[in-house]
Amino acid sequence: MDLIVSHWHCPRCDVGGRDREPEPSCWNCGGTAVVTSRPRVDGDDSPALHS
Repeated sequence: MDLIVSHWHCPRCDVGGRDREPEPSCWNCGGTAVVTSRPRVDGDDSPALHS
């Protein structure tokens, strides 16, 4: 099963991460994050994700 993973960056905190949510929020401040890419990954080898 393929997954779409949002890679994102928070300009306010200057941190980033990956999330399964299509519109993720920053784990540090809870603010809106800027999605930088949404690669498709193989669901059997899914990366460690930050919520």
